[in-house]
Amino acid sequence: MENRHYDICHFLNYNTYNDLNLYEIGTQKCPPSYSYGPVVREHYILHYVYNGKGMLNLNKQLFPVQQGEVFVLSPNVTTFYQADEQDPWNYIWLHFDGAKAVEYLREAGISRTHPVLHMRDSTTLILHMQEILQNSTDELYCIGSLYHFFQELVVNSSCRPEIKMQDARLSYIKAIIDYISVKYHEPIRVQDFVNLCGLERSYLTRIFKEATGHSPQEYLLSYRVKMAKNLLKNPEISIEYVANSVGYVDPFAFSKCFKKHTGMSPTQYRELSAQGIEIPAIKGP
Repeated sequence: MENRHYDICHFLNYNTYNDLNLYEIGTQKCPPSYSYGPVVREHYILHYVYNGKGMLNLNKQLFPVQQGEVFVLSPNVTTFYQADEQDPWNYIWLHFDGAKAVEYLREAGISRTHPVLHMRDSTTLILHMQEILQNSTDELYCIGSLYHFFQELVVNSSCRPEIKMQDARLSYIKAIIDYISVKYHEPIRVQDFVNLCGLERSYLTRIFKEATGHSPQEYLLSYRVKMAKNLLKNPEISIEYVANSVGYVDPFAFSKCFKKHTGMSPTQYRELSAQGIEIPAIKGP
């Protein structure tokens, strides 16, 4: 992996929202043949190419990318990308995630197998990205602009799929994500998802994992850890109460799950958080 050459890079870590979280924004004018990877990222990273061109390699599948196009790196996918030797690209990127991210990207026609799209009109899309870049210290402004950005991405995507019967799968995925975001503090079984969607268990698990990179149960556990991290930042809330608040009757089971996802116990996380140190999850939705 080569050294990075940033023009601008703002680490934001606005990660307390259920629908969309924003972690980073930056711009980069790459030197000839500049490359990055192979790497596996935890969250989504979207690049808009101002000019130039390059090549994206996802799981050994090649996708050429040029001026006016967007390419997206999905979580938990081995990625490598490289600027062209003669006409290297110049791009702006967003590092984001959240329950709505999958839905909005799908509406725009972006998936793990179709990570590149051309914009019919990118003027307003770029404007919203630049607004975030210029107002990076204003959290609410940035999150609001991110929603506007996705609106433009969906409306102006040349790859936006027509609504067909098979797209009903997206409604099942959304139903599960919405169910988790409301019911995560209650006992939830995979059978509850089956009953919710009326689908066969193995089929439901497959389409959910294709869309998110996680099984429904993995997504639930990761979502609970995310919500627990927010609660642990308050030193007046006991570990036992945190466990109960995210669906664990047994504090030991909660601690075991939390450590699996973060690499440390809830108590250790709380201590580091009090020092202003944010610990990213090892894996998550």
